[in-house]
Amino acid sequence: MINFHTAFNLVVALLFLPFVGAVAVLAQRVLPDQAEAADTNKPRHLDASVIDTPSEALACAMRETLHMGDLVAEMLRRALVVFEKSDARLVKEVEKSDNAVDELHEAIKLYLVKVSKSEMSHEESQRYVEILTFTTNLEHIGDIVDKNLMELATKKIKTRSTFSPEGLDDIRRFHARVMDNARLAFNVFATRDVSLARRLLAEKATTRVAELEAADSHFERLREGRLVSIQSSAIHLDVMRDLKRINSHLTAVAYPILEVAGELRESRLRVRKAGTPPIAPGKPATS
Repeated sequence: MINFHTAFNLVVALLFLPFVGAVAVLAQRVLPDQAEAADTNKPRHLDASVIDTPSEALACAMRETLHMGDLVAEMLRRALVVFEKSDARLVKEVEKSDNAVDELHEAIKLYLVKVSKSEMSHEESQRYVEILTFTTNLEHIGDIVDKNLMELATKKIKTRSTFSPEGLDDIRRFHARVMDNARLAFNVFATRDVSLARRLLAEKATTRVAELEAADSHFERLREGRLVSIQSSAIHLDVMRDLKRINSHLTAVAYPILEVAGELRESRLRVRKAGTPPIAPGKPATS
């Protein structure tokens, strides 16, 4: 019985062998190769066909800016992994990602220049400035990760420096705070929600306090003569400084939104009684 099935399969194979080529061609037509995954580093949303319609074009630019923000956030996320694992290979990958961020920034900027040639309403002009400013801040963040944090990571790897467990925990917590603020900043940018903008700007102050507390903890370890802290002190402090700079670029998105809403006074956030609604755009502020 087994020999019969074997012989049967061989005969069938021989009979169909001359038709293999035709079957292959048919299969390619019926089941074409899947298109290669779109290059995530290339512009996705900059629709040239709506350039002359500012409202639509600005919406396209906003979506592309959020795409750029995703790349920057991923760079920042991987930066922590580099410091945790001293991964020289990942350093190169993060540096390469900054090239993609630069390309997107340039593409968005040129797209906005074309949009600006059409007549825009006052609100559209405001949105134009917001998008241009935020993309510039995102590009600056990419540069900080690439040229500052990765340089520090490379120095840490070459000198075989390590952070104390407490020092690494401080960096992790501060990094997590900045990542949370990045997500909040993207939401503020997308929605222009005044309450979210107030929250983001308030986070800037609490982040400053957290950075000072982490510095105090680090200096206490230095006073105790902790050798590992002494050896990595310069790198540790510079990492915290650069994360703070990144946070400042992120929170900057809140200022134009709060200014339009009349919630800023002399570059400071207005103190508002609990339960009092935000001031509507265009209404005069009262002291």
